[in-house]
Amino acid sequence: LKPFVSAAVVRATRGGATRYRTKPPNRVMALMFLILLSLLALSAVAVPHFNVDLDVDPEERWREVILYYKDLGAIEAMTRRDQEHPMASPPPEVQRNWNEIVQSQLDEDFEGEVRGWLKYGGFNVTREWLFTITAQYEMNYPGFCSGLLAAMPNGTVVHGRNMDYPLSIEINGKPVGYPELSVDVTFLRSGQPLMTSVTWPGQLGIHTAMRFDGWTFEQNTRRLGDDLRLNTAAGQNGGRIFQLLARRIMEREPDFETAVQELWSANLAAPMYFVMTGKGPYEAAVLTMDRGGVHEPSSSPLMRLSNESSTWHLLQTNDDVN
Repeated sequence: LKPFVSAAVVRATRGGATRYRTKPPNRVMALMFLILLSLLALSAVAVPHFNVDLDVDPEERWREVILYYKDLGAIEAMTRRDQEHPMASPPPEVQRNWNEIVQSQLDEDFEGEVRGWLKYGGFNVTREWLFTITAQYEMNYPGFCSGLLAAMPNGTVVHGRNMDYPLSIEINGKPVGYPELSVDVTFLRSGQPLMTSVTWPGQLGIHTAMRFDGWTFEQNTRRLGDDLRLNTAAGQNGGRIFQLLARRIMEREPDFETAVQELWSANLAAPMYFVMTGKGPYEAAVLTMDRGGVHEPSSSPLMRLSNESSTWHLLQTNDDVN
């Protein structure tokens, strides 16, 4: 676990299913949150921070992040052709299919960022490598993760998550995973902080992020069976790659409820969960998403925190609750 702390969002925890209770928070739960916050604050100090200016040429805006990973040895290790790595060598047909899907969803701004990774990344950085990272979830990457939403007595919502994405590479003889590779990126617009994101090598979109004075976003795994084949078919029919879609929505939309509705109505290439909070009292939701822009009758409805129903917390851990 490598938690990340920001002004209005905290991410960490793990459990067994999406649940809610009707009784108010007690002293034990309050104490747990205080301990959690203090531990996260201590552990987040060492996370490197970078600014990415959206007003800068997209080919140049990620330069410092790319060079950091290059100097760290991460890019060389992750693109080493003779290294066994789950993201490095999908079957050729799978790679071709997803190259085409990702390419079809890149606007000119994303294209510029891809050129920047090719320009500064060196080693074996290719478009195919970047595309695989961009669509790694949709390509059936074996990650899960969990999210927690909980309201304080005054309605202020705490958003916590964990990240159990597996990765093991070797840098200078030492095993390294995503905890050691996570950086905190603040996106700037007009010289002001717009949003912040937990970021990994080669990442173009977002999976864990917060728009300042706006809303938070977390994505979790949802497996329904035969996922790679069905995700590929959905992607070839216009299903969106969540990381690219979520970043664009967060960049342009400041309002929590509008963002919830836009994501809830999205045509996605893969099933998944979105966990979100806003800045207002009890503004929080868990979205159970199906592929193809539909909501199956068997899937969980959109769940929210609510003062009226005394639903003060939701725990999402890769399982549906109806």
